[in-house]
Amino acid sequence: MHTVIAYDISDNQNRLKVFRILSELGFNSQKSVFECELQSDEILRLVSRLTSYIDPESDSLLVYPLCRRCAGGVAVLGQGISLVQTDWQVI
Repeated sequence: MHTVIAYDISDNQNRLKVFRILSELGFNSQKSVFECELQSDEILRLVSRLTSYIDPESDSLLVYPLCRRCAGGVAVLGQGISLVQTDWQVI
């Protein structure tokens, strides 16, 4: 499922670690926003993995799983990258 992940992390080292982890899973569509194709169990594992880099007092991590219908309704204006939907998986 198409998943949008946004973060606001104050610590530079933790922000870089989160950026690197997310770079392995998807593409960086905005400065602190990634888009990934993840299954429900992968989302849970990712959130668990990223928890150690988030300070709940100062940081935020937002994960938005989009259903097919919702992802199809995304509007991209300007220089944005359109969502790519696939009906197949590479195993």
